[in-house]
Amino acid sequence: MKKLMGVLAVLTILVAFGCGGPRLKAPTMVGGGSYSIAVLSDRGITPELGPDRSNQYNQVGEWMEQDLLRTLKKAGYNARLVNSRREFAGGPGEYLLTVRIERYNPGSKAARMLVGFGAGATSLDTHYELYSAKSQPLLAEDHGVGSSIDWYQVVQKLNQQMVDAVSRKLAEGGARG
Repeated sequence: MKKLMGVLAVLTILVAFGCGGPRLKAPTMVGGGSYSIAVLSDRGITPELGPDRSNQYNQVGEWMEQDLLRTLKKAGYNARLVNSRREFAGGPGEYLLTVRIERYNPGSKAARMLVGFGAGATSLDTHYELYSAKSQPLLAEDHGVGSSIDWYQVVQKLNQQMVDAVSRKLAEGGARG
């Protein structure tokens, strides 16, 4: 029975997170070369959150930033983190990806483990925008993921969705924007 439950858990994870599915690679620039993406992160911390929630948002935000850089690089982009818009000049093949945490609910790990069936689910909602040197975004989307799996896997799913959307936009000619 334990073995069956383990197999079911793995299958659930594979289906929920699309493991093994195709991931988009960064398109190459005309004439060759890789696009550069500067990432500007807003962890969504406000005074209303209080110290405990602010710590949670910081933890998720820090991990999300590093994972997003890894995901971008794995897709074939030159990626770096910036602290402000002023650090982004925007030249040919250079883009700014702004990411803001809108809402984060860590859920309850105990409920996920003991009850299952979606109890204690973690959820994360983000908003992101992709800019060239122009002030209007080439791409602006809201994404959210909720899961009964640990928070870092929710972050990975959102980051992959962002990178795939950026790759689609740049491949379809959004790079001219």
